[in-house]
Formats: sequence, C-alpha cells, structure tokens
Amino acid sequence: MPEESVQKKDVLWQILGNEYRVLNVPHYKMNSEEYFDIDVTFKLAMIRDLMITNEIPKTVNFEEIADFTF
Repeated sequence: MPEESVQKKDVLWQILGNEYRVLNVPHYKMNSEEYFDIDVTFKLAMIRDLMITNEIPKTVNFEEIADFTF
C-alpha cells in the first residue's frame, strides 16, 4: 500500500442504542473505493468487542491503541 494513499477516518458503530467510535483509523482509496488493511480490520473487530463488553471506552483513538496486544 503506497504511503501517500493512506488516509485516516473515524469509524462509528451504533449497536443496541449505544454509539461506539474509533478515531483516526488508517484506510486507503483505490478506484474511488475505501479499503482497510486486513490487520486494521482484525484490530477494529477486537476493539469493537472490547467496547461492547465495557472493557475499553466507547470512544478511542486508533493511533493510541493500535500497538496494544489483545
């Protein structure tokens, strides 16, 4: 993935009336479509699960927790 194509966006889930947000998630665009790297996708799934079980806050910055080992 070329470094210049990496952008950041916020990811938001609304689950059972609760809002969960991950800030500054890296993604890239190709042919006007947005894509997440597979490692980012796995981390987002783990982060979402931890948020739902109240083990981490409902809003987190991806840059601050991306290196954590889950």
